[in-house]
Amino acid sequence: MGKTRAELNFKLEILKNKDAGSPDAKSCEEKLISINKKIEELSSAFQSFGADIPIPNENEINRLNSGMSDLPVSEIAESMKKRSGQTYEILAARGTILKHNFENRENIAKLALLLLRFQKDIRILISNAVRKGHLESPIPILKSEEAIGKKMACILGRLGIHAVHKDGALVQCEGNEEVPVQISNRTVWVTPEISEKLALNLKRIHELSPKIQLKNAVRYVLNFSDDEEKEYAQMQNELLRLLKEQDELLREFDEEKELSIKIE
Repeated sequence: MGKTRAELNFKLEILKNKDAGSPDAKSCEEKLISINKKIEELSSAFQSFGADIPIPNENEINRLNSGMSDLPVSEIAESMKKRSGQTYEILAARGTILKHNFENRENIAKLALLLLRFQKDIRILISNAVRKGHLESPIPILKSEEAIGKKMACILGRLGIHAVHKDGALVQCEGNEEVPVQISNRTVWVTPEISEKLALNLKRIHELSPKIQLKNAVRYVLNFSDDEEKEYAQMQNELLRLLKEQDELLREFDEEKELSIKIE
């Protein structure tokens, strides 16, 4: 939502400079009012139970914003048109961060909900690290919070903040313990070992599914022999086995649904 609001604000400034009373300007203003209302409602809901929503690299976003705060909208629009110059470089750097955060909006929501399970002082340390975009020093994790500490390390890694739970603390590390895998229209995060198994599983499913579809089409117009029916049933059973195997491989990731909320 924040990305949409920023885009609408910029678009509205451009439209107002041309004709503040135009239908496009009024439509943009109405959309901006609506998105602001949704953001306020969501923020109130989080604040009502003490939730914080730290934005990855928020400190850097603010620094880049401050470099643009005194620039006229016309100069910003011109730099975007030319795609060159210092102003454009600032816009590009800011846009890269915002794009990454938008693509990770579900993980940011999971982060906010997972933070609630930590003690307040630890929540503050983690939130500050997220806003900085890195861990400056180890963050101690209580023994009773070890399980969620390990999950927090995974979530941070997905947001580009490489961390691992080690010796009772969240510490900076070189890379992630998880890798992203695209399945249908969603991105899942799994260990490299599971990623390899998923790749083989998906390959078999993609090979088998068209064969079953073809068999099914033929079966509607022709009578299968007993052997053909047996082969058809075996193929269906194999597909079902592969789908169950996939569910098991994704079980740990899918259990994160309890951390999910709808983010538009």
